[in-house]
Amino acid sequence: MRSIVLVALGAAVGAYAVTRMQRTPKGREMLDGADARVREFTDAVRDGYASRDRELRGE
Repeated sequence: MRSIVLVALGAAVGAYAVTRMQRTPKGREMLDGADARVREFTDAVRDGYASRDRELRGE
């Protein structure tokens, strides 16, 4: 039960921090950069998964 409370508290603090960061141009720039890096990573994972799937299926 304690771990659930800590996760919820962490999520609330994180949401508050992001909301505060979005109020400044520098904060928005930083969040946009992080978002771009996360999208780049997920695209690479998706491409790798699809490639490996095709390889295993013999396509």
